[in-house]
Amino acid sequence: MAQTPGPNLVKNGGFEEIGKPVKTWNQLDHATGWMNANAGSVDLYSKDARHNTVGIPDGLMGTGASAFEGEHFAGFVAYKDDQRHNWKRFLSGKEDPFKPAYQTYSEYLETALAGPLAAGQKYDVSFRVKLANGSDRAVSGIGAYLSPTELKYNFRHQLAEKPQVSIATIVDDKQNWTEVKGTFTAEGTEKYLVLGAFPNGGFETKKVIEGPDNQRAYYYIDGISLVIHPEEDRDHDGVPDKDDRCPDVAGLATLQGCPDKDGDGIADNMDACPDKAGPAQFNGCPDTDGDGIPDNLDRCPTVKGVASMNGCPEVSEKTKKLFEKALTGIQFETGKSVIKKTSYPILDQVVQVMNENPSYDLEIHGYTDNQGDDAKNQKLSEDRAAAVRTYLIGKGVADKRLQSFGHGETMPVADNATAAGRAKNRRVEFKVTFLQ
Repeated sequence: MAQTPGPNLVKNGGFEEIGKPVKTWNQLDHATGWMNANAGSVDLYSKDARHNTVGIPDGLMGTGASAFEGEHFAGFVAYKDDQRHNWKRFLSGKEDPFKPAYQTYSEYLETALAGPLAAGQKYDVSFRVKLANGSDRAVSGIGAYLSPTELKYNFRHQLAEKPQVSIATIVDDKQNWTEVKGTFTAEGTEKYLVLGAFPNGGFETKKVIEGPDNQRAYYYIDGISLVIHPEEDRDHDGVPDKDDRCPDVAGLATLQGCPDKDGDGIADNMDACPDKAGPAQFNGCPDTDGDGIPDNLDRCPTVKGVASMNGCPEVSEKTKKLFEKALTGIQFETGKSVIKKTSYPILDQVVQVMNENPSYDLEIHGYTDNQGDDAKNQKLSEDRAAAVRTYLIGKGVADKRLQSFGHGETMPVADNATAAGRAKNRRVEFKVTFLQ
């Protein structure tokens, strides 16, 4: 979304408001609000001009001319390459037949702004110029000077003021309008706009002679504007950077310039689930199973559960009792990871629990007592837990639902100093984890 440009502070930037009919040269002041800034004679062009010197499309300075906008435009001499005869030096064979004469003649047009500019505010200046096809010189340094006072110079030479905006390249296009534009920061005292070619604007000259040499750079000018520079908006979302909480990503004005990919009214940078719509109470995340626990915190987002189980269903009392029974009910051959057949019924009941509860995932933890070598006990506990996992897989439980871990003798639940305590420490624990 592009920002809407502000009003043009140049009141008659296209020279369309004409107070008096245009008859001949030097009638810029017939365009409402415009005047000469020095003693030059800027011209106003009109298709209704009574004298063909400033007619449209054909005038004394060229043919086939048309306005950039509307039906009028102005014209000014940017530079006059005056020369005078150099007979004495030329006849001696030492110099050219001509040498520079009065070369500083230049014309400037001026208008009062619609109002003073604001200090510190950036403004954009823009206007179009075209080199008349009857012109034999071209220049750079054409620009705009914003003046605090009306210029009323009674001389006809170039102005010493430094323009705030100018074009550094030589404008030599006789077919198309060239835009001169730039941005400047106002001091707050500017009240007048002066246009022309400024030596302090990077002024250079070039010969573009066609036919007889008239030694002048004459430009048409039109489409003049001065507007407030749009506030910086790097992501082009219509929200100025100073007000944009996400200045590098296009977003919505209602969310202070931040995007909302899932359209839930919560800005992505504040949305815990930016790709899935959800209510504000859950920081933008959905609650698919409706258990009051948002999906991003719900370990079982598609199955209703309880907070104590992080959104997963409560494990039934029947299952809890089965797992308690398994602690000592799963037996192995002494010093080995081979499961005794007497343990198969308990394991088969675990298989049944897993089949009845497809949302369950299971951790299998193996432990030993402290008898023997520590490293061997660690290895034995890992192998026994793995053996249980292998059995359950063999009975049809998907391997991805099962994990096994060995802890050796590091987590006793009873006193290893007694036979009864050691028996309790040699155990297999099951833990439902819901690893979705």
